[in-house]
Amino acid sequence: MSLNKVTAATMIVLLSSCFLLALYIESDPKTSTPSEPADVPLFMGAAATAKPVLDALALPIIQHPFLAASGVNSMHNDSAQSDSYRWAGPLGTKLEVSTSQFHRITGSCVSQTFDQKGRMLGTCVTPFGVTLVARDPDTLEVLARQSITRWLPIGQKFSGGVYFHLDHEDHVLLATNDYEIQRWALVGNDEKLTWQLEESISIESILNSARSETHLIIDVMPDWQGNYWFITRAGMVGVVDRQGKTGTAISLRDADSNTNEGIDNALAVGKNGVYIVSNHAMYSFKRGTKGEIVQQWRERYDRGSAPKLGTMGHGSGTTPTLIANDYVAITDSADGQVHVVVYAQQPRPGSQEICKQGVFPVGKGTSENSLAVVGNAVIVENNFGYDGPKNIPQAEPGIARVNILGASRGCELAWENTTISSPSAVPKVSLANGLVYVYTRDDSNPDDLHAWYFTAIDVETGEVAFKQLTGVGWLFNNHYGSISISPDGSAYLGIMGGLVKIKDGE
Repeated sequence: MSLNKVTAATMIVLLSSCFLLALYIESDPKTSTPSEPADVPLFMGAAATAKPVLDALALPIIQHPFLAASGVNSMHNDSAQSDSYRWAGPLGTKLEVSTSQFHRITGSCVSQTFDQKGRMLGTCVTPFGVTLVARDPDTLEVLARQSITRWLPIGQKFSGGVYFHLDHEDHVLLATNDYEIQRWALVGNDEKLTWQLEESISIESILNSARSETHLIIDVMPDWQGNYWFITRAGMVGVVDRQGKTGTAISLRDADSNTNEGIDNALAVGKNGVYIVSNHAMYSFKRGTKGEIVQQWRERYDRGSAPKLGTMGHGSGTTPTLIANDYVAITDSADGQVHVVVYAQQPRPGSQEICKQGVFPVGKGTSENSLAVVGNAVIVENNFGYDGPKNIPQAEPGIARVNILGASRGCELAWENTTISSPSAVPKVSLANGLVYVYTRDDSNPDDLHAWYFTAIDVETGEVAFKQLTGVGWLFNNHYGSISISPDGSAYLGIMGGLVKIKDGE
């Protein structure tokens, strides 16, 4: 046998081995997320008694006409990005914890929604890209999966399908890094389910008409008329009609500094418009009668002199949060103390700012997560100091509630808990039982230990009700994975090692 033949044979063996290894690595491991042994408390506190937030529950439900039911259509629950549920979550009664590992190396199932048949739909991010996943919410079994985007997102600024929305036809709506708006349907029977691409709209030419470059699309969502709005990391805002025939895009630019603006968070949509926060300013847009993008208002906020430790960019780290049809709120990134800033949704003479309330200690505060709505109040979390999933989180403590008193009365700090640290989990509120859910470590545990707790806080007082251990090890760090609460009261949380489910026992 010649040397060339030996070399060719060796290459074939190596390539075959690499291919088989890749298939093995990306296959569904069908196991629980491995937890490290540690002598730490499994449960702290006591089961809570449900205390419904009656004034908030009395407010009318605002249902987006082109999305699934409010509460189950996106990472932040609804088009308002409220992170608020009208139904109950776990009360801490004999809690049962189960896990599912998604990927053999690392894979976070960052966001979960629920379709009309009760199936859990979500996206999981691995070193190989973004995968659309359907699961049985009881067993966590994967029922169907579909690769959406091939990239290396871990530790990088995400795009390409991580944010998605469930539309009014139970189709998953997302944008890919191939510059397409896609709608996916889960088809088949219980024995064999698959994802089917129902629609694909190319928006590459629309984006390039404003500025030709590599576009990282963060989010896409319909407005109240059904037009699709989309945003990119490089500060581009676009809109296209539902048929994909007429579209346009603009590039956000700060005239004072003569620089292009960037966007690091999702958009919010309400009856009064589309709301986007850049790393310089808060915006409201609508689509004009000729298909053009109309800027309803722009309001600069204090972005500080430099990025803060624990943020992904230089500017606000929060997705805009709509409070009914009246207000929209973010946090700024001011030097010294950061603030919750509240604006009027509808254009008005003078400043759009309703009020601004300082939160967290001076020089030790920032927020990289969406606010959670409680009637005319918001819950804000401190993420200052968080620096990645494998490092032991040293985020500064801080959870606060800010009440919005009205256009003429401003806002006030209702309470601030400065003892509990939730490094990166979006706070979620259950209005039915009066609890805020976060994801924490505990001060009683060793400083070098990754022991993680699903934690409930009283929404009226800020006091901790209970903490339940989910697991030990860096795979149990959620790293911005979202908490989701199903209509049956179970909680789900994306972690670096897959997914955790927490529910009350009998």
